[in-house]
Amino acid sequence: MLTASKTSFKIKQIVPDFKDKILSSSSLNSRSRDMFGLRCLPGECVLQRAVLVKKKLWEAGGDSSLVGTLFCTHFRVAFLPEDSRVAEDSSDPVLLGEHDIALASIEKVVAVGPSRTKIVTPNSSLKFIPEELILYCRDLRVIRFQFDRLTPETQATEITCAIAKTYQPLKPGALFLFQTAALGSVEMKQFLSNRQRDPQMNWFEGARDWERELERTGATSWRVTAVNDRFEMATSLPRFNVVPQKILDTELKKTFAHFSEGRIPRWCWHHPLGSDLLRMASFQNNIYHEKDDIRNLEAMLFGRQQQCVVVDLGEDMPVPLDVQLAHTRLRALCLGDISASITVPDEKWLSALEGTHWLDHIKACLRKSTEVACLLRDGHLTVILQEPDDRDLNCVVSSLVQLMCDPHSRTLLGFQSLVQKEWVVAGHRFLSRFNYQKDSDKEESPVFLLFLDCVWQLWAQYSSHFEFTGDYLLALHDSAHLPLFTTFLSNCQRERSRRSQHLSQSYTPVKGWREPSPESADPLLPSVWDWELQYGPPRLARFRHPVGSLPRPGAVPNGSLRHPSPQRPSEGGCAGQGSVFLLSRGSLTSPSHLLPWRGGGGPGASRKSHRRAPSSESLLKPWAKPEPGPGQGPLLPLLLGPCVQVWRACYLRGALQAQARQPTPSGHPVDQLATEVQQLQEQLNRAAGVRRLDRPGKRVDTRRPDPSPGLHRGSNNCTFLFSGHRAPGPGDPRCNPAPPLIHPRPSRDSKRTFLFSHPGVANGGLGAAEQRYAPPPTARKPRNSDHSLYS
Repeated sequence: MLTASKTSFKIKQIVPDFKDKILSSSSLNSRSRDMFGLRCLPGECVLQRAVLVKKKLWEAGGDSSLVGTLFCTHFRVAFLPEDSRVAEDSSDPVLLGEHDIALASIEKVVAVGPSRTKIVTPNSSLKFIPEELILYCRDLRVIRFQFDRLTPETQATEITCAIAKTYQPLKPGALFLFQTAALGSVEMKQFLSNRQRDPQMNWFEGARDWERELERTGATSWRVTAVNDRFEMATSLPRFNVVPQKILDTELKKTFAHFSEGRIPRWCWHHPLGSDLLRMASFQNNIYHEKDDIRNLEAMLFGRQQQCVVVDLGEDMPVPLDVQLAHTRLRALCLGDISASITVPDEKWLSALEGTHWLDHIKACLRKSTEVACLLRDGHLTVILQEPDDRDLNCVVSSLVQLMCDPHSRTLLGFQSLVQKEWVVAGHRFLSRFNYQKDSDKEESPVFLLFLDCVWQLWAQYSSHFEFTGDYLLALHDSAHLPLFTTFLSNCQRERSRRSQHLSQSYTPVKGWREPSPESADPLLPSVWDWELQYGPPRLARFRHPVGSLPRPGAVPNGSLRHPSPQRPSEGGCAGQGSVFLLSRGSLTSPSHLLPWRGGGGPGASRKSHRRAPSSESLLKPWAKPEPGPGQGPLLPLLLGPCVQVWRACYLRGALQAQARQPTPSGHPVDQLATEVQQLQEQLNRAAGVRRLDRPGKRVDTRRPDPSPGLHRGSNNCTFLFSGHRAPGPGDPRCNPAPPLIHPRPSRDSKRTFLFSHPGVANGGLGAAEQRYAPPPTARKPRNSDHSLYS
């Protein structure tokens, strides 16, 4: 092992200046291969290297390592194993290899010596020879490199200092330097300009894209308007929006002023049974409402329906500040205190996880989305998602509702189109929420990462209903931390379109009109959906489900399912024409101040009724609708007990590496909890089998659903709004079951009400063979023995 040295190494004395190094390498071949075999990107140059370096790998059976060469360029930290296959020079470049780390994703650089650990910064000095290099990444990865005894001491020190000096510094202009280092060369710009978009994906950037979505979902009485083509009505809204057909553009222009930031009610999605999903910002109450304006506003709210439910997301949902605080606590819990290597004791880890409230926010988003999905099943409603600015939680809930209800959104291309429609084009503030430039700390909030976690929860419980895999979601999570994609580097379509256009001439009083210089132009940024640019074929092969295939996106359009829409039972006449209800905190009310123009009792005032407004429980009763047909039933998630899991592949992949005490993976408290839950479930199954044997002459079929509708009352005096039958077991090839739900045993006098039971029920659409991800008869069933609670 290397011994400590008394020599003090200054970073400025070892590493050449960043700009000088780039300029000195500009004359080299842009596609040259390093002498050690590293294939560089066009214009990429190697700053430092170290040989005989071991990269630590953490696997289920223990830790292992790879031996290779470690490189530091002005774009990435690359590791090239000794036995790696050399890529052909004629193949297209890939930004990051399997063992590469982008400099912009590095958060801390830690050097470990014989007797001390030090965080290395651009202005710090090393007074010891590092034996280990630890890279803490913003995407919760922890990468460890160990220097061999035969590694030259100067190489170990110089590459540590080079990484500390060149990784993304928090200062203005650093983001532009990083993008230029990766994509700013002439060859790379030419390569990116020649890449074509996937024609099968809907980008929602033109009027034809929205018309295709209206046709796919079978939505009638709606049209695409270009009234905001120049972003004059609302700067944060897209160019094209979907509004009712009976409203002309001249009348539509008058309605923008009645909503915050001009974000009017817009159509998002159409349910096969006839309901429509809309989203909007809050009302401007200080504006006078004329009679013509009231008529247009109500036409936009109701569409072609007679009833409207406004879903308020500002009361019982987390605000962006809460999401940021919870995510910060989750990072600290998973990675520990980087500076002091302080970790949470194992016996307090689960309570600390609960204290982050991250899982609580996930449950809140899934619960609200489930309520909206059940409301849309009624078939005669317009459900409107309302948020003060319509740019954060509306994106989350609207996307989750479509994932639950629309099989097309659960395909890979359909999911990417969904993100384009409800996030990118809809005006989510990606640039401010991710805070790449570290200039808007007050607006930073990983709302999109919260959404990805919610999607993973659905995928974990219904993985056979999704075409994409957990590895795909993890890749999208990691790409969001890399400021290289135009998808995440703007706050709205207006900013994104300006960035993609060529810079115009600039005028100064002294020099007059000037053409922009090529050196000052921003590099051409690709879309995050260009996966072939980011990853190689082995990683891309893990993005799709390995067995079977879902129907083609155009094979079973959402709107082609034509079934009769039975009337919901009358609620005493209070649900008449023009009725507006508010869904807030799990209940439906009809407040008089919900619509500002109706509060004063003028011409547009709502009819008064002495009966109670229908509650959300009455709208969610299963007897109000028949059993959903194939492709219609929503995927209702389990929200009780340990059903909302920890995304272990994302959050805990760097936890073990970050521990000062490095326990084996099997000793992590999450694994211990999963083992205990599995053991308890086995005991309950054995006990249930004994009870069945005590009842001779009556055989209970736990897999056959009860055809009788209505409320289902369990043996422990619990009431379920949905049937609580068992899901298919692990041997059933039709489904990959979610972890079982363990219900607490109440006392005889107590009553508990559960909204949901096991995900394998028939009324959730799980009996639809068209949606299942079943293997063909000739295919071999993949071996999957992991039935633990956390995956």
